[in-house]
Amino acid sequence: MFPFRPLALLLTAPFLAVAAPQPIDLATTLRLAGADNLSVRIAREKLAAARADADIARERLFPWVTAGLSLRQHENNIQTVEGRIIDADKRSFSAGVGLNAQWDFGDVYYQKLAAQQRVRSEEAALTTQRQNTVTDAALAYYELLRATATIGIATEALDLSSRHHAQLVASASAGVTFAGDVHRVATARARNETAVQQAREQARIAAARLAELLKLDPTVDLTPLASELIPTTLVPTSSSPSTSELNPAARPAAPAPDLAALVARALAARPELTQADARLAAVRELHNGARNAPLIPVVSAQATLSGLGGDTGLRSWSRGFDSSNDYGVGLSWRIGPGGLFDRSRVRSSEARLRRGELELEQTRDAIRRQVVEFYARAQSLSAQLASLRTALNSATKTAEVSRERRAQSVGGVLEDLIAEEELTRARRDYVAAVASFDQSQHALLRALGGDASEKSP
Repeated sequence: MFPFRPLALLLTAPFLAVAAPQPIDLATTLRLAGADNLSVRIAREKLAAARADADIARERLFPWVTAGLSLRQHENNIQTVEGRIIDADKRSFSAGVGLNAQWDFGDVYYQKLAAQQRVRSEEAALTTQRQNTVTDAALAYYELLRATATIGIATEALDLSSRHHAQLVASASAGVTFAGDVHRVATARARNETAVQQAREQARIAAARLAELLKLDPTVDLTPLASELIPTTLVPTSSSPSTSELNPAARPAAPAPDLAALVARALAARPELTQADARLAAVRELHNGARNAPLIPVVSAQATLSGLGGDTGLRSWSRGFDSSNDYGVGLSWRIGPGGLFDRSRVRSSEARLRRGELELEQTRDAIRRQVVEFYARAQSLSAQLASLRTALNSATKTAEVSRERRAQSVGGVLEDLIAEEELTRARRDYVAAVASFDQSQHALLRALGGDASEKSP
C-alpha cells in the first residue's frame, strides 16, 4: 500500500484545504452584486453592441473610398462598336481612387431611429438586470442568515438533549429512572444531531449560492452578520412591524401607502416597462420604414480619378499613360420585394407592431400582479411575525418555569425536554419568519422598481 500513499495525499489535499470563514454583511453583498456579477456584465456588453449597431446605421450615410491597380491584356478576336469581329492584341494599365456613395435615405433614416430605440431598450435591460441581481443577492444573504441562525438553535438543542441523556443514563444505571425515558431522550438527541447536520448543509449551500452571485470563490465559507437578522421595513405596509417596536429610540415608521399608489409607482418606475416601450418604438420605426422608405429615392454618386495607359499588341503596359476620370450621379426607386408595392413586408411589420403592443400590455399586467403578490406576502409575514413573537415569548417563559421546576426537583426531565423542544421550534419558526419577511421586503421594493442598494448610504 505504501507506493499509493503519496497519490492518495495528492488527491485528498484539495478537499482538506478548506478556506477560513469569511465574514460578510448586507451592504457588502449589495455592493458586490451590482459590480461584478456575470449577468450584469453580459447586459453591459449587449448595451455596447447596441450602441455600436447605432453607430453603424449612422455611418451608412457617409461615402466610401476605394483604391486599386488594374492590369489588362487581350489577345485575338474582339468585337468593335459597330459589331465587326477583328483580331486585336492590346495591353492596358490603370491606377487610381474612387469615391462612391449610395444614400438610401429612407431605409437609413428609419434604421437609425430603430437602432437608437434598441440602445434605449438595452440601457433599461442593464438597469433591470442590475436590480434583479442585487435583489437576488439580498434574498440569498437572508437565506444564509436564516441557515446560520438555525445552526445555533439546533446546536443549543443538541447540547441540552445531550446533557439530559447523560443525566438519565446515570440515573437509570442507579435504578432511579425508567429505562424507556432514556430511549426517548436518545431519540430526541438523534433528531437534534440530524437537525444540526441539515442546518450546516443548508448554510453551506446558501453560502455557495451567494458566492456565485457575488462572483466569489465558492469554497470560501461566507459568514453573515447575525445582528442583521431583524425585521427590516423597506416599504411600509398596513401591518408592517414598526421600527419603534424594535427600537424605542427610533423614529416612528412612515405611514403605509395604499396598494393603488404602489401599483402606480411601479408602473412609473419599472425599467422593464421602459425596455418594452423602447422595443415597441423600434418596431414602430421599422414599420414606418416599411411603409414610407420605398417612396424616397436612392441617390448614388461615383467619382473615379485614375490614370490609364497601354498599347496595341503586347509591347507596353503604360504607353501614353495619362489621367482618365469618370463621374456619375443617379436616382432610383426599388419596385417589388423590399421596395414599392411590397405588401408582404408591410403586413409583417404590422404584425410585429401589434405583438409589441400586446407584449407591453402583458408586462404591465405582470408588474401589477407582482406588486399585489409581494404586498400581500409582506402583510401576511408581518402578521405572522406578531403571532410568532407571542409564541416565542410564551415558549421562553414555559422553558424558564420548567427549568426552575427541574432545579427544585419538582418537574421531570421529560417535562423539561418537551418545553425545550417547544422553545426550539418557536425560535426556529421565528427566525425563518424574520428572514422571509426581510426577503419579501426586498422583493416588494424590486417590484416597485428599486433595490436596497439605492437606499444604502
